[in-house]
Amino acid sequence: MKPSSLRAALCVLSAVAAPSAFAWGSTYSIPLFESRMTAARASGSTGGTTVIRSEVKTALESFLSSDDGQTDAAEYAYLAGKVASPTFLTGIDTSARDYLFRYHELNDGAATTSPLDVASPAQTPAQIFGASGRLASNAWIQEGGIPEGEGVANQTTLQWTYYGYFGPQSSTFAPVTYAELSARLGSTIFGQAPSAAEVNGALAWLSAHAGSGARYYVASWHDSYGRTGPGDIGGYVVASVNNTRDSVRYIEVMTWSD
Repeated sequence: MKPSSLRAALCVLSAVAAPSAFAWGSTYSIPLFESRMTAARASGSTGGTTVIRSEVKTALESFLSSDDGQTDAAEYAYLAGKVASPTFLTGIDTSARDYLFRYHELNDGAATTSPLDVASPAQTPAQIFGASGRLASNAWIQEGGIPEGEGVANQTTLQWTYYGYFGPQSSTFAPVTYAELSARLGSTIFGQAPSAAEVNGALAWLSAHAGSGARYYVASWHDSYGRTGPGDIGGYVVASVNNTRDSVRYIEVMTWSD
């Protein structure tokens, strides 16, 4: 699909998707988030009186799977107050704060996508990773950027660009640490683990692009129609975003098929 026609398609899709953001909305999700954070601060919780990363992730799910699948403008504004509040942040450990900040930045409540155009690089995955094997043979790579002043790579942009260029619709992208990214790239593909050389090569390619911001996101995908014939296929997709949030590298990996 040509970039111009893709932009038009994404604008239409975004416009169609936008009203669903209010299907449940903040009147449901915010009280649920607050109750989960209160539970996380209790002495009998997983982290005790300190709120840990897994507890923040569970609380933030109030704006996704427990709500309408996306963070709308009202929810984003609510979280902005929490991110800026020293009182709220007291008792939340460093890793948990990092996830909260990254979640809030990515899920900015925007209903329309930025014009992110991506394309396949000239090199094959094996050439980019510096090794061949399970990961390289089941990976599809795309990279590109957003024109200056025309937006940033937020949740809406990552999801709709992936859908427009790769085919299936992904789940919501979630922030991951470098260690979590490494674990995902090293997970089994059709029952076998990729080589360390492939994983290290993929990590190097993604981290060189992400720079000091270390913006890494992962989502799952499932295509019930397949790409070469009938049958279900699925896997995960990794997105690496640069410091100015106007350039993205995707690695999609197919991990299973029926």
